[in-house]
Amino acid sequence: MLILARDALPVAGVGTRRFAVRTNSILLTVTMLIAAAIFGAYPLLLAPTMAGETALVLLAALSAPLHWGLMHESIHGKLAESEAWNRRIGRLLGIALCLDWDMMRFGHLLHHRANRHDRDRPEELQPGQSWWRAAGPFFFQLLGGQELAGMIAPLTVVLPLGGTEWVTRRIFAGEANEEMRAAALRAFTDPARRRRIRLDFTAILALMAFAVWCWGAHWPVFALAIAVRFAVLSLLDNAPHYGTARDSGTRAHNTVLARPLRFLVLNANFHGVHHQASQLSWRELPREFARSGTGYDGSWIAMVLRQFRGPVRLS
Repeated sequence: MLILARDALPVAGVGTRRFAVRTNSILLTVTMLIAAAIFGAYPLLLAPTMAGETALVLLAALSAPLHWGLMHESIHGKLAESEAWNRRIGRLLGIALCLDWDMMRFGHLLHHRANRHDRDRPEELQPGQSWWRAAGPFFFQLLGGQELAGMIAPLTVVLPLGGTEWVTRRIFAGEANEEMRAAALRAFTDPARRRRIRLDFTAILALMAFAVWCWGAHWPVFALAIAVRFAVLSLLDNAPHYGTARDSGTRAHNTVLARPLRFLVLNANFHGVHHQASQLSWRELPREFARSGTGYDGSWIAMVLRQFRGPVRLS
C-alpha cells in the first residue's frame, strides 16, 4: 500500500504526507477486508449465525460510501501516485463493488463535464407528467436501480462493436446529447478499454458466482448485502444535486456532517467544493471549504432524506 497517493497539501510537511499515506492505506485495507467477508470469507471462516449475518449486512451498508469514495479518488487520479496504479486499484475496488471502473469513470467525469445533463436529472418531473407516473421509476432508481444499471452497463461493451455503437446512439439520442454521444462512442469503441471492461465484468460475475458457492444455503444473505450496498449508493448518488436548477452548472450542496462520520463518506458532504475544484483529494476539501468562505446548505442527513419527496419540477 506504499504506492497510495500523498495528498498534495500546499503547506504539508513530510509528517502530514506520511499520515495521508497511512490513512488511505488503512481505509483501503479495511474496505477490502469487508468486501472479502461479503464475498465468502465470513461463511468459510466462521459458522454463520443470525446475529453475525445481520451485522455483516449492516457493515456492508455502512462501508459502501467509503468503498465508493476510495474508487472515486482513483477516478480522479488521487488514490495512487501514478495513473497506472490508480487504474489498477480502482479496477480492484470496482470489481469488489460489482461496478466496472471504466464505466463508472466515464459516467462520473461526464457528470463533472455536463452537470445536470438530460440523463443527470432523475428527479425531474416532465411537463404534463403526473407525480404518480414519475414516482415509480424515480424511487426504483433512488433505492438501488441507479447502481443496478451501473452493474449491467458493461453488457453494452460485451456486444460486438456494431451493437455497442447502436446501443450507445440509442442511449444518447437527441440533438442536445451530440457531444456526449460522440464521447461515449469514443470511449466504448476503444479496443483497450473494451478489453478491460470485458475482463472486469467477467471477474465480477465470477466473483459473485464464487460468493454464492461459498454462502451455500445462506446465499440470500450475500444477495441482501449487495442489495443494501446498491441501495445506499443509489440514495447518495444524486443527493447533493436533488432539486437544483437545470442550469446550475458546477453548483452542488455543501452540508454539515459530524467529523467522525466524514471518514465514512470521505468528506463527500463537501460536494460543492469537489465540483468547484475536482483536482483536490478528499483530505483537502474541508480546508478549501473554509478558505472559500461559503456557507453550509443544511445538514447532510436532511439532504439525503429530502429525496423522498419524490419527483419535482426544476427551474
